[in-house]
Amino acid sequence: MTASADQWAASTTYQVTSAGFRYPMSALNAAIGTVQLAHFATAETARRHLWRTYRTALADLPVTLIDVDVDHSVPHLCAITVARRDQVWRHMHERGIGVGVHYPPNHTQPAFAPWHRPLPATERLGEQIMTLPFHQHLTDDDIHHVTTALQQALTSTGAHR
Repeated sequence: MTASADQWAASTTYQVTSAGFRYPMSALNAAIGTVQLAHFATAETARRHLWRTYRTALADLPVTLIDVDVDHSVPHLCAITVARRDQVWRHMHERGIGVGVHYPPNHTQPAFAPWHRPLPATERLGEQIMTLPFHQHLTDDDIHHVTTALQQALTSTGAHR
């Protein structure tokens, strides 16, 4: 990626300019993961509860929650599609809410230029997808705070469907 972590956090996009490589986990990361694994059941329950809480809180907003089978998986993101995503994203960041854009369409990245072809539906969705803060230490009040700010962002940016 061509952006630093700080630059990536301050933007809704990034560029992949060449092939990347997955490296094996270090011993330190493996040790941390082993300790975390002992608490997986607690994290699993919390994440499923929080995802359902978001689903309820977002039901009346003009956004689409990217659905996951929460009964048979453990969600690691809470992604929505939203009109005027970049404006809504900026509004949320200005209020200190860490929304993100995790996956811009691969086919638009310079690293994949030799295989590029127009994918209009993918490109359209790529401009609308945004992730909401999501980790097992959130509370229902945190989700209320995020969704209230999201409603304000939608209103102030005119992002109604």
